[in-house]
Amino acid sequence: MKFLFGLIAGVAIYWMQITLAPHLAVFGYKPNLLLITVLIFGLRWINPWLFVYAAVAGLAQDVYSHGLLGVYGLSFLAAAALANLTGKLIFEQNTLVIALIVVGLSIIEGMIALTLLNILSSEALWWSWFFGRVIPQAFYHGALTPLFLFGLNRLERRLTGWVQPRR
Repeated sequence: MKFLFGLIAGVAIYWMQITLAPHLAVFGYKPNLLLITVLIFGLRWINPWLFVYAAVAGLAQDVYSHGLLGVYGLSFLAAAALANLTGKLIFEQNTLVIALIVVGLSIIEGMIALTLLNILSSEALWWSWFFGRVIPQAFYHGALTPLFLFGLNRLERRLTGWVQPRR
């Protein structure tokens, strides 16, 4: 059931990343909706399909960004693993805690992506990108997290309503 939910949510979020996210830019900072869902899924569900979803979402982000293929795939995979480990330690129904953890994990994912970009191409100025893009975007992700939790909770309730147990 969670695989079906992840598939539907993943396709919907990728569509939103392509069509809606450019219009949600605040001061030039566009949210990474795929990363937000990877982190929320990782915090809420302990499921091996999460890592497949994270890798595919990262590769989709690589294709969308026209950058080096695999940078976001690897950084999303690492962020999903950290989110999964963190999710085992928290109470998942506290929206504020999840938003703060999303901020922290977004910063870590940005550090991983910037490090990979710095290794693969020396053109990226690590500190300027970190403080100029990663930190503000991470706080923007934290601000959007309650909206995503609300939407994902409604979608999850609707999908579980579709499947009735056999009697």
